[in-house]
Amino acid sequence: MKHVRLIRHGESAANAGGASLDHASIPLTQTGVEQAHEVAVSFRQAPDLIVASSFSRAQATAMATVARFAAVRFETWPIHEFSYLEPTRCANTTVAQRRAWVEEYWSRSDPAFRDGVGAESFLDFVSRARSFLDRLAVHPAEDIAVFSHGQFINAVAWLVERKPQRLDGRAMADWREYEIRNHVPNGCGYVLLRSAGEAAWGMCPPLSAREVCQVLREVTWGRRVMTRAGHDDAGHVTVDIDGWRISIHADGGELDHCAACVSPDGQRWSFGSGDRFGTDPVALLSTWEHRAFGELLKML
Repeated sequence: MKHVRLIRHGESAANAGGASLDHASIPLTQTGVEQAHEVAVSFRQAPDLIVASSFSRAQATAMATVARFAAVRFETWPIHEFSYLEPTRCANTTVAQRRAWVEEYWSRSDPAFRDGVGAESFLDFVSRARSFLDRLAVHPAEDIAVFSHGQFINAVAWLVERKPQRLDGRAMADWREYEIRNHVPNGCGYVLLRSAGEAAWGMCPPLSAREVCQVLREVTWGRRVMTRAGHDDAGHVTVDIDGWRISIHADGGELDHCAACVSPDGQRWSFGSGDRFGTDPVALLSTWEHRAFGELLKML
């Protein structure tokens, strides 16, 4: 069984709202460095191969895992981010400043369009993602860790899930919708699987609410350790529980519900995936567990 863990780089300066000189040299923030180390310690065993894109933020994220598994081979592959805007006009701009250009590009729905010198077309981008899957398929390594970027990771996931037959304007719009709906958080991603003899790739199924609830439950019983990770936003707090990154909504400081969860292997659960009271992990806790977990959360 081939097991490929796709991981988005840690938070970059551009992700945090800063201006960037170019697409390739954007550094990690201190939060991004911490996320890189969280990814490194989340591996239960050494992979057979570690791969990263050539962009500095992916390389820097990968280095924490490379340092932990120094004997594992490290390679740089062409799995860099989709750079669909002309690099020269993007120099020293922020994400907010580029927003109008981004909207203009996607409104064209033209897979062959190139914005300028050094920009990549959607056709070129998807071709790279396909080549990546082909290269993985023939590589002798079975357990591979891949450090890449949100849009590239979602291009790979889209190819595996949707299996598009034509790359026309409709397919391009479908991918854009898929990418927005399945935003990959920094330090998170997907797991690809492929059994020996099978032609097609598959993806790990999403986590169930009961699996996430079990992780919360083990915190209340002292079997797992919970620490704060990331930043609070609109009543949400992100916690790390032995490599599980869980976003929790605490209304007025009181435990309310889980918003999202990513396991150490990249499997995901989200609040929007089902009915709150039928699938929310917090709703599955007993009264005592709910109270105990809430008190532990307040202590962070």
